[in-house]
Amino acid sequence: MSLLVEAFTDGACLGNPGPGGWGALLRYGGRERELSGGDAATTNNRMELMGAIQALEALTRDCVVDLYTDSRYVEQGFREWVPRWKANGWKTSDRKPVKNQDLWERLSAAAARHDVRWHWVRGHDGHVENERVDVLARNAALAAAAQGGRDGSMSHRQVVLDTETTGLEVSKGHRVIEIGCIELIERRPTGRHFHKYLNPEREIDAGAAEVTGLTLDFLADKPLFAAIAEEFIAFVRDAELIIHNAAFDVGFLDQELARCGASIQRVTDCSRVTDTLAMARERYPGKRNSLDALCSRLEIDNAHRKLHGALLDAELLAEVFLAMTTGQGDLTLAAGSADARSSPLSAGRMCDDSPLIVRRATEDECADHARALARLDARGGQALWHRIAT
Repeated sequence: MSLLVEAFTDGACLGNPGPGGWGALLRYGGRERELSGGDAATTNNRMELMGAIQALEALTRDCVVDLYTDSRYVEQGFREWVPRWKANGWKTSDRKPVKNQDLWERLSAAAARHDVRWHWVRGHDGHVENERVDVLARNAALAAAAQGGRDGSMSHRQVVLDTETTGLEVSKGHRVIEIGCIELIERRPTGRHFHKYLNPEREIDAGAAEVTGLTLDFLADKPLFAAIAEEFIAFVRDAELIIHNAAFDVGFLDQELARCGASIQRVTDCSRVTDTLAMARERYPGKRNSLDALCSRLEIDNAHRKLHGALLDAELLAEVFLAMTTGQGDLTLAAGSADARSSPLSAGRMCDDSPLIVRRATEDECADHARALARLDARGGQALWHRIAT
């Protein structure tokens, strides 16, 4: 008689492409096992596939598996697309090679050993197990990003960036009038920033002037983009750029770089880009995901934001990004009892052998934590932290 196993899987990517992670939770007969792993350079779809692959490959005997994923790409792809791709020699309907063929073949082989029943669940919608594997995947992605820096492949340096422009459409010749950048090292603000106002040499649309408060009179004596281009490139080089609605800012910056004949023609020639708007839409589907909406949802104080300013918005975005990519989960694994060794979940290492990195909170961080606890106390009752501490 086949054993019944529940598998919950998820994938995450900080940038897409960028550092990524996958997570899986296996449940059988009252026992649970958590799995996770990451890759310093990958995509979200590959991590979603890896979550399902690793869950199935971890099973040491034939099972009936109820596999739950929030990825339509994986669930629909395996049930509907894979049979057609196989029959078509791993080509799509327009005869192009199937993307991620290596992982689809690996998933097919792993699933062939079991009776897999696929279930799609909506992500970030309160599904307890889905939230758990989301945390595993996110933490694995962050660990992969940090490991990339330790290996020397790319320092884990991030630059949170925002721009203000004369109008909304780069195709109509609108220009950048302000750039604001905040530097993070290992997810901590360093105090370094890059901030420039720029003379656009053209009129500012009324809507842009109203939102930013910037005027041509104020910008008349400011430098042209060409004068600060190499300084800007030096600041962002080899960093992961954190940008909200990245296509907008990158489009304008690429135009400015090309116009002035800078040493690079595109931002992505020297940096990789993470779009926090795409991250927010994935995490909060169907909800407003403007910077103001995210500040409200994540309880970040933006009361001082009366006008849009590139440096102020970069500072707020840094807080939003750190809040969205910080998670905690129950990482306790089932004990390896003698009877658990007969379980289909018992194969392989139960945890990562990497040394635990302990970072002590700074005085400023302790003060921030105390203020956060005070806000919780003010809402009614005593924060759990206080009750445990006493």
